[in-house]
Amino acid sequence: MVRVLFTLAVAVATVSAQNIAITGVPTQKGPNGAVPLRREIRDLQSNFPDQFNLFILGLQHFQDMDQQDPQSYYQIAGIHGMPYKAWNGVASTSDWVETEGFGGYCTHSSILFAPWHRPYIALWEQSLYASVQEVASQFPAGELRAKYVAAAKDFRAPYWDWAIPPPSDAEAFPTFFSSPQISVIDTDGNTKTVSNPLHRYTFHPLNPSPGDFDEYWSRWNYTIRYPSDAEFGQSRDQFISPRVAEQQATLRSDVGLLLLSYKNFDAFTYNGFNPDTSPGEYGSLENVHNVIHDLVGGRGHMSYLATSAFDPVFWMHHINVDRLWAIWQDLNPDSFMSPREAPWPSTFSTSWKQIDDRNSPLVPFWDSTSTKFWTSDEIKNSTALFGYAYPETQSWLYNDLAAYQDSIRTTVSNIYQMNVFQSAAASASASASALFKRDSSTSRRQRRSYPVPRASSTATNNTSDSPIPPPLQYLAPNNTYTEYVLNVRTSKLALGQSFRILAFLGPYDTSSPAKWDLEHNLVGRVSIMTRTEDPESNNNNIDPSISMVSGTIPLTSALLQDILDTENPGADLENLTPEKVVPYLKKHLDWKATLFTGEEVDLTEIQRLEVSVASTSVYLTREGVPLFDVHGEGWIVRKEATAGRPGGIADE
Repeated sequence: MVRVLFTLAVAVATVSAQNIAITGVPTQKGPNGAVPLRREIRDLQSNFPDQFNLFILGLQHFQDMDQQDPQSYYQIAGIHGMPYKAWNGVASTSDWVETEGFGGYCTHSSILFAPWHRPYIALWEQSLYASVQEVASQFPAGELRAKYVAAAKDFRAPYWDWAIPPPSDAEAFPTFFSSPQISVIDTDGNTKTVSNPLHRYTFHPLNPSPGDFDEYWSRWNYTIRYPSDAEFGQSRDQFISPRVAEQQATLRSDVGLLLLSYKNFDAFTYNGFNPDTSPGEYGSLENVHNVIHDLVGGRGHMSYLATSAFDPVFWMHHINVDRLWAIWQDLNPDSFMSPREAPWPSTFSTSWKQIDDRNSPLVPFWDSTSTKFWTSDEIKNSTALFGYAYPETQSWLYNDLAAYQDSIRTTVSNIYQMNVFQSAAASASASASALFKRDSSTSRRQRRSYPVPRASSTATNNTSDSPIPPPLQYLAPNNTYTEYVLNVRTSKLALGQSFRILAFLGPYDTSSPAKWDLEHNLVGRVSIMTRTEDPESNNNNIDPSISMVSGTIPLTSALLQDILDTENPGADLENLTPEKVVPYLKKHLDWKATLFTGEEVDLTEIQRLEVSVASTSVYLTREGVPLFDVHGEGWIVRKEATAGRPGGIADE
């Protein structure tokens, strides 16, 4: 392969009319600093139907653009991974070809993970916005056009919050993602059923330039989810919703922990494991982000970094990731990135071991002057820079920072049900006889819990205004209890391809890996996404210690369910104290590994795998907001919970 190399300095200095400025949507702030909101997509559909209609029409218009246009859906999606070509004339400055690295620009397991994706999404949104304006102007002149032009003005791309519970009559993976067709009011004013641009992107053609996709991905003329050999070329979207539903309670706990207990930017944003990582910081925004790629893709485009950006759901997913970063950053305005080495392998624009920091260019995203690239430092403090905010980040509604941050904490606690006791009580059954009916089709994390009061020799000292329902107050004396997580650490290069660690609490069918996704005692997963899916790649010649990653699976809600599950003889857990929980975990906790193909992997084959349990004290405020590490002991590793098994750690 022949490649022309430019230094970054030359690339930046060569300014021409072709440099596309990433500005987001041009926005005139309101008198109090207000900007339009990116809304949750189900909220957009239900409460802003005109904007949702424009979103569908505009997205189709965007996807139909000439694939050679650098602002087309195809070209922007291709920045992330394949076709491994320069976008907008921004040439490669790395050694990715010589080192057989990754040919996309995207940054993963990198300190730049969250910042790099912000201008990337802003670029996608500004092109989508242009398409929305175009279709709004095509409605018949008069009242109908005026209505849609007005709706288009404040349109912003929506996010999909995959952690919140769906309405009772809705799927966890919304049908407007999974349905091949969708109903719209077309630009002629008539209601029609049309091909759904949220369901898939259709290439036109597949390889606009020869070799854009390799042989494997050239099999499909459109993006696909959960492809089946028996149904070649067909998506099996029906597989997604039950798997997302199975994980949603864990996702909520994971997101809540990240937003409310993490205080360090490096630990919060990316999954790279560092020697200074504390037991309470094994999770990350990138870790929970990986789980969604895994759950939705099912070996389709969304599962792999090289192709994921072509799947339309990628964008709503990543807008939510950006939202979570925006919320966290406003809670922790003084915490930002430390200089870190770029991970293996090299990408189109970064070389392994180069030092990335807050001033590193976010290639290939030109700033508003079109003369230099955006940096993390420039885009971290205000999403308004790109013309948007989120429902939780409307800072202009508050008189001071403290009131704004209090509002965020309360909102986060409510949305993600961080009062685990209130959540248990809220799902109480009207009939004790229906308590925890065992149904293999029902997730242990969704199973209805019934708060059963038990005698306790421990005085609670809780008051009548406690955030904990009275029958459960014995579990949290003085509104204080112990939080538990399962920490996983391994090498990203361990198997040469993407894999996952699945955790179970209670019995399951150990002989059927294909069923593990839907086991009712599945607690959660850590998904490890690699930049290569070739187990024979030169990753095998690289020291696995150079690419260590970590993830967290929350355990507390599952443990609470087992405390209340009095009809299950195996659930012999009395309370949440370490004296009771640690032996219980040693007896009932188990973990397995599978490739993204579904094939089980022997845990002993995973290099540098480490699995451990950690705990810390939590105090619930009157508003039900958890305050972590209230006893000042930090997160304590409970080695005995996993000792003696593959990956388990033991006393030194």
